[in-house]
Amino acid sequence: MQYTLTDGFGHYYRPDRDRVRDALERGIVVLDTNVLLNVLRYSPGARKELLDVIGELADRCFIPHQIAVEYNRNRVKVVADRHDELEAASNDINEIIKSIRALSSLLTNRQILTAPGIDALDASAKDFYAALESAKNEAGEKYDLNPDHMVGQVDEWTEKLQTILTGRVAEKPSEDDLAKDHDEGLRRKEARLAPGFRDSEPGDYLWWAEVLRNADLPGRPLVIVSDDAAKGDWRFEQRGIAVGPHTILSEDVLSAGGTDLVLMTTRDLLERIGQENPEKISEETLEESEKALTDRQSNWTYEAYTELLSRLTDSGYLDRAEAISLAASQSGFASRLDIYRVMGVEEDAKSLRHFATPALSVLASLFEEGLVSANVTPPLVANYDGPGKTIGYSVPPEFVEFVGRASR
Repeated sequence: MQYTLTDGFGHYYRPDRDRVRDALERGIVVLDTNVLLNVLRYSPGARKELLDVIGELADRCFIPHQIAVEYNRNRVKVVADRHDELEAASNDINEIIKSIRALSSLLTNRQILTAPGIDALDASAKDFYAALESAKNEAGEKYDLNPDHMVGQVDEWTEKLQTILTGRVAEKPSEDDLAKDHDEGLRRKEARLAPGFRDSEPGDYLWWAEVLRNADLPGRPLVIVSDDAAKGDWRFEQRGIAVGPHTILSEDVLSAGGTDLVLMTTRDLLERIGQENPEKISEETLEESEKALTDRQSNWTYEAYTELLSRLTDSGYLDRAEAISLAASQSGFASRLDIYRVMGVEEDAKSLRHFATPALSVLASLFEEGLVSANVTPPLVANYDGPGKTIGYSVPPEFVEFVGRASR
């Protein structure tokens, strides 16, 4: 048999259309927790289309026990978080309207604009207000779930998933298997080996081990549908560009008797189904799935946050690490005076002009290593109230959540 240059190295390349089709038709399909939770996260139209796709794949699906645990643990939180996002967007719109009205009043009082100019500004502003109000109302109307109605009972969409996936959910592994899986998950995390070595806990490996023990895997390809599949702790990456699954994951599958491994995000799956059957997946659903994936990738993880603080401290920038922690404990902001207190010097004894630079340098290294995406908010941002000196520094909202989590 003659070998070619690429034989045995398929994981370094993105699978082509035929390979994906074959895997979806013949293989075992694992839906990660975030895919199932997207049913609750999406708007009604997208939710229905995603459910229909899951229904078509149901006879090939395998849901590890660990994924079922994570779904039930997080379903109410996902809906609550979505409500918080909509409320924050509504508040932002209200603040924009408030600021424009204040500016209009200021220009009027100072007689900066003539009467015709003020009338023209008011007319334009009214159209702008109407557009903002419409966008706010439309966003609220598109989402129909209420977290308060989900506490302590099975919601209708979980019931639908339960019906679709009946017989496809694994039983709880034995205590011996759980102990071994946990130890191996910790070993891989410390050695930075896939899957999920960037997560704070080895949860990904726990369900991955269940998949590898599945008696139906030998002789079949394996499809993992997970929005985490876009991360570098699942995919082989070069300069931030995801290619194929990590080598160790492909080796795991082959060792368990599987024939191939294909990684897909929810967006990839919906797009794939839409290419084969355009009437089944709308453009609106694809856009929503893309936005959900982008939002997920643009957030800091707890591991990246702790790594940031650790590297700043180890590099001799303890004051930066403490400033970030202080801002996170104060709803995301540390004043100018707070920063000087952290530095241990009198106000204005040192310039704050390059105070954030070390944190940005660490951010660059985290990105190079794939620990954060290019879209994350900078870890330390100078705030100004007009020209002049900074009034303080803000940190990403995720940091506030991390500090709150640690204190509970």
